[in-house]
Amino acid sequence: MRSAWTAGLVALVAMIAVGCGSSPVPLAHLSTPSPIASPASSPSAPPLLRVPGACDATHRCLALVTLRGSDKVVVRDVTDIDHAVTVNEAGLAAFISATELSYEDGTTLYRMPLSGSPQTVVATAAKGIGLFAWTADGKTAGYMTFDGLHVITAGRDQVFGQPLPVPAGGYGCESQACADGWDSRLAFSPDGAYVSLMVLSGPVSGFHLWSTDGKLITSPTSPGGTMSVWSGRTLYYLSANGVKSWRDGVTSSFLAGVRWVRPKGSPAGGLLVYEARDASGLAHVYTVDTANGKVRELKAGRKEPAFLTSRYVWYAGERMCLASDPCVTGPTIATGKTYIYDLQTGTEYDSIITNVYDVWPHAA
Repeated sequence: MRSAWTAGLVALVAMIAVGCGSSPVPLAHLSTPSPIASPASSPSAPPLLRVPGACDATHRCLALVTLRGSDKVVVRDVTDIDHAVTVNEAGLAAFISATELSYEDGTTLYRMPLSGSPQTVVATAAKGIGLFAWTADGKTAGYMTFDGLHVITAGRDQVFGQPLPVPAGGYGCESQACADGWDSRLAFSPDGAYVSLMVLSGPVSGFHLWSTDGKLITSPTSPGGTMSVWSGRTLYYLSANGVKSWRDGVTSSFLAGVRWVRPKGSPAGGLLVYEARDASGLAHVYTVDTANGKVRELKAGRKEPAFLTSRYVWYAGERMCLASDPCVTGPTIATGKTYIYDLQTGTEYDSIITNVYDVWPHAA
């Protein structure tokens, strides 16, 4: 049986997934073009160059997803988006590489090939394992227990600090603002130099940042930093007055006044995707160039975006409530449809993927 600490994390993930009609962070396979968008009417975009994270014959792109009509989590090969194929079932896990997955069962952290076996034990913790993450090279793992953050490399397990508090259940959301405020992430910077831990779950929040040699970095500090995402050596996070960036000890304003929700980084680096709500409460999906801060709106009435590849963004649909709709937590309701947006052509497509849990390559 899972510990109360781990159960709290499970409850948190479930809250993010279903609270106020929100979907878990998800991706997709293209179907037919949506009449909502066409190449002629869509915003222009610069062509994407061959960069790290792009898919080709020697760079496989994968996604852990659920597909329409099933609740099974599968590994989906999306290297050729028009001919995506299911590799195998996987369960809730995360990518270590294009050939390996990792998962925890509450007390043990494992790594395994995409096929699921053989499984190798990475670490065990009798009091429970919750959040975990891997460096891009697959050589270092971080995982949370009651003792704190553990970082394990070449069999050496170090405890970096005390864990942030995590609710053991009992917290619910009765508003869209509450649902938009649930998030929990443990993540290494793409170069493996830093590891960040962020918990934002109802009344409980906190943010810690370490260098991977074990030094606790005091900025950004709790409760100022939430909704964090790495791109290169820069950590972007939500503060009280907008989005800020932290790089090698220097904090700067990045998107003043923006209240983003669960941002994601591109596998190619240099681009972030996020959701933000307008004055009416409707969600919009945007990208922002980390080099110059240029923001591009992709679509209105879309939420929970995530990069499927460096070219394609997945998101779910929502609309404003009608008088006949059972909207009790906010002014919007999920449409039940999901989409893929082509950043190169500006075209939106219907998607058969209903949830995306992880992708490979990870953000660069």
